[in-house]
Amino acid sequence: MIRPTLSSLAVLALMSACAVTPTRSAATDGPILAAYFDCVRERGVAISAHRAQSADDQPENSIAAITATGRAIPGAIVEIDAVLTRDGKLVLMHDDTMERTTNGSGKVADLTLAQVKATRLTAPDGTLTDEAPPTLAEALSAADAAGTIASIDLKPADEAATMVLARAVVDEVRRVGAEGRVILITYSPETARAVAALAPEMMISAGAKSMGNLDGLNEAQILGWTGAGSPDPAQWAALKARGVEAQFGTLGAAGRRLDDVYAADGDVSEYRRLYEQGVTVIATDAPLAVKGVLEAEVARAATCDR
Repeated sequence: MIRPTLSSLAVLALMSACAVTPTRSAATDGPILAAYFDCVRERGVAISAHRAQSADDQPENSIAAITATGRAIPGAIVEIDAVLTRDGKLVLMHDDTMERTTNGSGKVADLTLAQVKATRLTAPDGTLTDEAPPTLAEALSAADAAGTIASIDLKPADEAATMVLARAVVDEVRRVGAEGRVILITYSPETARAVAALAPEMMISAGAKSMGNLDGLNEAQILGWTGAGSPDPAQWAALKARGVEAQFGTLGAAGRRLDDVYAADGDVSEYRRLYEQGVTVIATDAPLAVKGVLEAEVARAATCDR
């Protein structure tokens, strides 16, 4: 998806409009998880499970997926997608519409929370489950109980909508006291700076294919996203030199994603190569396969305090 950019004045206006009082001072305390990810970078590697799933019988963005993935993988990050309903409530759903992942229909933005909750989630293997789409608060509670970090994707159609969603997400994270258990995913340098200012106590995933994208950001707050599909060890080294954790994705379209490319010959040892080349977080559709290759490194990282 191509996302329009905002002028600096527009970004400043959005930041002002979205301003809320943080629960802790970034100037005094800094991002809550900064030291944890510094430790992960030095000790091992973390696995981020795409849409929280670790098996095909788990619906994406579900409590079942969050719980199972947290139990299976020490220190797991569960990537989830938050959207707003018509009545302004936050629920987990990847698509704008309900059809692909539930037995419901219509746009999430046109439905009330009660209407969304009346539907049931479908697992990738086609099984209709008895689980309704969770609210963000329910998902954060499940992530806490499972010992995971929730990486919340902020991805509406344009930058202005992203900031509306970001404020709602930040308010909800603070309301439930999850500031030290989340990462906020952004898609442009402008949005990364605006969201980082909105939530200085939270970690931000920011595009880092170019080091210039990090200008104006507190690097202690940033996890650098370096894309999916083309490993870039030189960029990972440059990020490490600046104290920024490198994230890389092996996820994507079935058949083309590196998860499938690595698995094609029955040998997925390539995940170890990614770690050896400097990746701190591997975002994947096959988290159990990554754990199988890097079990010791995952376990070491999971001992970091947070």
